[in-house]
Amino acid sequence: MNKRVLRLLGSLGLVALVLWLVGPTKVGAAFAGAEPAWLLAGFACAICASLCAALRWHSLAAWLGVAAPRGAMIVAQWRGITANALMPGGTLSGDALRAMHLAQAGHELIPSTASVVLDRLSGLWVLATMSLSATALALSLGLLPAGRLPVSALAATLLAVALLLAPLLLWQLSAGTRHRLPARLASLLDTVHDHPRPFREYLAQLAWSSAVQVACILAFSCGGWAVGLTLPYWQFLIVAGPIFIFAALPVSVGGWGTREAAAAVTLGLLGVPTELAVATAVLYGLFATLQGILGAATLLKPANP
Repeated sequence: MNKRVLRLLGSLGLVALVLWLVGPTKVGAAFAGAEPAWLLAGFACAICASLCAALRWHSLAAWLGVAAPRGAMIVAQWRGITANALMPGGTLSGDALRAMHLAQAGHELIPSTASVVLDRLSGLWVLATMSLSATALALSLGLLPAGRLPVSALAATLLAVALLLAPLLLWQLSAGTRHRLPARLASLLDTVHDHPRPFREYLAQLAWSSAVQVACILAFSCGGWAVGLTLPYWQFLIVAGPIFIFAALPVSVGGWGTREAAAAVTLGLLGVPTELAVATAVLYGLFATLQGILGAATLLKPANP
């Protein structure tokens, strides 16, 4: 039995285990009362997030010297979502497909791959920074009781600042030490360091990734509001970090299982009933699956970035 089948079975098994522990009847009741208007709003936000993600990738690729049309990269982005929704490996399947699109269109493999890798890191970087910043602010203002979250206001603040500055510090550090690294990693870093105006692209990535995460978290929030959660948006900002990061781990299909388990634990810290937390995570997963179906429709027309 190959690894893909094992990951698929593991993902399905984890979803089944979460539902069994929570109670399928309770989760089903949450779905039955879901408000269609919030579901439509959540799906619209998910589409906006994907569009912003494609434009973020286009900006980064252009900085690396990969001159690909925006429209073709948007199509490639949606095909990547399709791969993520259908194939094991978290986001790795879609990322590999995006890099392949650029390489097949005649772009050099190293900058094409670098654009996808750095694009993924850009999203995770800003996601974690936003989540920690919201945590630090909420704890500092007393919006959450002390001890409710497994981190202090000071620790969250220091981590958020460190993450925000990390790309700039890593740039300076790697500039003088990359020749000591393994050949492949050094070659990848050479590709990045060969391009001018890094601070300008740093700001562009910060802006684009912030737009992506705001839309993604709003989509997740709409799923929660649809099933009756009354949490404000800033609380969803806090929990989105661990939930989305666990969903991106390359151990499941489309984040199924890891996302629901993380939602049950993380939202539980805020007093959310487990069935509503799981229902919210499932709805967010369905938003991605529907986008995957749209992405599959683009396979009818070749993409030539």
